[in-house]
This record gives sequence, C-alpha cells and structure tokens, in this order.
Amino acid sequence: MSPAGSTIVLSAMAVVMAALVHLVLYFDGAKLTSLAFANIIIETLAVAVPLILYSRWVINQLEKSRTQLTAMSRRLAFAVDEAELANRAKSSFLANMSHELRTPLNAILGFSEVMKDQHLGPVQNSRYLSYANDIHSSGRHLLAIINDVLDLAKIEAGKMTLDNAAVFEIAPVLASSLAMLKGLGEKYGVGVHNEIAEDGIELKAVERMIRQILINLVGNAIKFTPPGGSVHVSAKLLSDGRYEIAVRDTGVGMSEKEMAHAMMPFGQNENRFTGKHEGTGLGLPLAKAMLELHEGTLTMSSVPEIGTTVAMIFPAQRVIARGRAAA
Repeated sequence: MSPAGSTIVLSAMAVVMAALVHLVLYFDGAKLTSLAFANIIIETLAVAVPLILYSRWVINQLEKSRTQLTAMSRRLAFAVDEAELANRAKSSFLANMSHELRTPLNAILGFSEVMKDQHLGPVQNSRYLSYANDIHSSGRHLLAIINDVLDLAKIEAGKMTLDNAAVFEIAPVLASSLAMLKGLGEKYGVGVHNEIAEDGIELKAVERMIRQILINLVGNAIKFTPPGGSVHVSAKLLSDGRYEIAVRDTGVGMSEKEMAHAMMPFGQNENRFTGKHEGTGLGLPLAKAMLELHEGTLTMSSVPEIGTTVAMIFPAQRVIARGRAAA
C-alpha cells in the first residue's frame, strides 16, 4: 500500500476508534449531535494525521536504511571474498617467484664460491677475486631474503605443515643457535647471554623452525641494541605445562604503535639504527607465523629507550618434561 493510502486507512481507523471511545465515556443517553460527531472527527484527525504521517516517514527512512545496509553488506562480503582471493594469489605468486629465483641463485652462489676459493686455479687479478667475494656475499644475503619470503608465503598459503615434527631436547638446540649469533653480537658490540638451564625438557616441533625463530628474534635484538648493551635469552616451564622462551634486550625499545607495525610483514620502524642494518622486516612476522603453526603464541613488551622482551610460548601438548615423561 502506498504512503497516501495507508495514511487514509489509518486515519479512518483512528476516527472510528475515537468515536467509539467518546460514546463509551461521554454519551449520557442523549442523542449524539452532528456537531459533536464533527468535533470528534476534527479532533481525531488533528492529532492522528500528523502522528501517522511522521510514523510513515520514519518507516520509509528505516526501509531505505535497511536497503542500503543490505546492499552494503553484499558489497562488503564481495570485497572480503576478493581480498581473500587476492591474498591467496599473492601468497602463491610469492611462493612460485621465490622458488624460481632460488634455482639460478644457487648456481650464482656455487660458481662464485668456486671463484673466490680458487678451486680451479689461482685468480691472477685481485680485483676479480674481490668481485667474486662480493657476488657470493650478496648472493647469500639475497638467498636468505628469498627463503624468508618463501617460508612466509607457504605459511600464508597453508602449504607449510608440521609433518616432519620430531621430539628433541630444547636446551642444546637453543644453545647451538645462540652460538651461531656470537659473531653478530661481537660485530655490533652487544653481549649475548644464554640463561637457559639444561633441564632435560623436550619439545615436539620442527627443529629447523625453532632455530629460525630464535635466530630471528635474537638477531633483531642484537641489531637494535646499542654497543655495550646486552641480550638475554632465558627459558622456563610454566605452571600450566606450557614452555616459555624469552629474549630480552637493552635496546631502543618501541611504543605500542611501533610494536604493532613491527609485527606486520615488511614493517620496519624508523629509528637511529634503521639505516645501519640490512633487513626486510620479515623477522618478527615470520617468527610469529612459525610459532603459531606450532599452536604457540608470541608476546612482546617494550619501553622506548629501555628495551624489549619478546616471549615465545609453546602449548603444553608440545612440551615433554621429565616428570610427565616418567608418569
């Protein structure tokens, strides 16, 4: 029914109801005169029509809003589907691109290593030898970046699994990983302290990923800690059976906004160390993604100019302590 038609019908119903009410309340047996009846109609129309018209206007506005919301919901749903498709396409593209880049890069690394180590005979020109060293060094750096991109793309595409997970003692693995970073700490004048106890706790995980998580976290801590500072790595079994590994540094620290930005892929915060160190901003996001693949969580707390603490927490079902193993 149109707004005009519904208004007429509602007004007529209001007049009839008002007339009946007047008859019940005010009719004392005398005849209802035409003047009295006209007064009833006028009074009812004067009150009812504006209310009915306003109600119809409100209803029309609500119907328009509902139509707009429905259309907007459809557009948003379509946009979400498009974004998911684009994200999957991006991840697939990065995975394929990284794989295609690694193949020729391995050849570049292999041949440049042969040249710089002079396996096929001495290189008479020292500049050529220097170039070979530079090619090999740059190739290794590029390969590390490609591997990070490939791993992150695989995780986002759901192609990286834990099928090769195994049980291993965590303390020796962490100690050997930290030993790999000793040279980096010496290069930047930062002390790296291993405070992990040999407690025999075992972890069911992919050892390569655990090593990479720790190397990424400790490497970041070293790079963004001024000379003379320190990085401390500790671990403990929590009361609920979870296992926590914490990396604490005395570096530049971050604000809440900077921490959120640092956790985004390719996100790098601007500070006085930004121009001094190479990097793509994949260290923290990749560590977080690998940890979440193990059903773990990555937490971060930081105070500007004081330092940052990053903790990786593994779920109890992946931790095997001596007491529980014996039980």
